[in-house]
Amino acid sequence: MTFKKALPLLLVAVLVFIVAACSPDEQESAVFVNNFDPSDMSTYYIEGEHSFYDVSMYEVLNLRYLENFNGILYFGFPSCPWCQAAVPVIHDAAQAAGVNIFYISRAGALREGDWLDWDAEMAWWLYENGMTNMAWLYTRPDEDADEEEIENFVPERIRPNINVPQIVHLRNGVIIDQHRGTFEGHDHEIVDDVRFLPELGEDEYNNLFDRYTEIFRRVFEACPINSGEDCD
Repeated sequence: MTFKKALPLLLVAVLVFIVAACSPDEQESAVFVNNFDPSDMSTYYIEGEHSFYDVSMYEVLNLRYLENFNGILYFGFPSCPWCQAAVPVIHDAAQAAGVNIFYISRAGALREGDWLDWDAEMAWWLYENGMTNMAWLYTRPDEDADEEEIENFVPERIRPNINVPQIVHLRNGVIIDQHRGTFEGHDHEIVDDVRFLPELGEDEYNNLFDRYTEIFRRVFEACPINSGEDCD
């Protein structure tokens, strides 16, 4: 058989190989599928439709390396006053942007055993991969320490800590953007011996909404897979 006669057969073989390589099954296997359950957001006074999904600390550890995961992580817990202030804004911005929020609860009742180990692992990973707003945990005096030991105790830095509310945009194992808290200076006030966290004003709400929107819109921007580069 001459080369000219064999060329059409060769082209067909190449075409079949390409189609097989790009079959729907293979394509679907490379796409992240959200199989997480919707969160109960009633403790944040959010009723009805929302975009929050429950993810355990163990599961989010796996999301770090999941091919084609491109989403928004939210670390928080309901008894955190700043979380209560931030979540309605996160909700509004997520609904407007059309993104899902993968909610990792850091509730104190869950912080025991393996969960705490996974929390520590995630905190170290975030710190080592570029999170710039980490707080730190320090050693404390022994429970049976006397006053002199407590007075002379010098704390040592142990490990980074995931302070909340924390929003992280994670794409293919790369931290694209992040935001912790609400806004600088948002702290408790005391009036008539009552300690409370002031509600967000209109300007504060709008500024925080714009910040979340800035993070959320980048979920839809093109970025080379596993490039380790930012998506500008």
